[in-house]
Amino acid sequence: MTMEGLREVLVGESPDGVRWVVRAGPGADGGFYTWIGRSFGDARAESGMGGDKFPPGQLINVWIGQADGIPLFVMARTAPQVKHVTVMLASGSRRELSMSPVIEDFGLRFTAGRLPDNDLPVSLEVAVEGGETQVHDLRWPPRRFRPPLRGT
Repeated sequence: MTMEGLREVLVGESPDGVRWVVRAGPGADGGFYTWIGRSFGDARAESGMGGDKFPPGQLINVWIGQADGIPLFVMARTAPQVKHVTVMLASGSRRELSMSPVIEDFGLRFTAGRLPDNDLPVSLEVAVEGGETQVHDLRWPPRRFRPPLRGT
């Protein structure tokens, strides 16, 4: 899959100047690809995910990560009935993410946003038409990057 085959579906900028572009599209292999380019000052990073649009039985597929010089970021593709996505932080604060309109030919919406440096994400609240809210735990940082527990 080349980035040239993906279409721009969401663009944003945080108040502190982190800019992002989300691109998406189907691959020749039958998978669906979502890519995010981020920039902050002179730093640039690109990341993405491919495969099924969603895990079985889910309405959202999430990527979370960071790169040298680029703050922590979250990106997701969602089912069209998702109204908004909110990140719950360790402090109890909430951060609502910007969302694209429904991209009709993909049957998806897209969402992304910068996360704070000093307040780790713990879950996502996914609000669906009709009033349902799903909560999805986030495991950040990944276990392999967490410091070892002391005294065990």
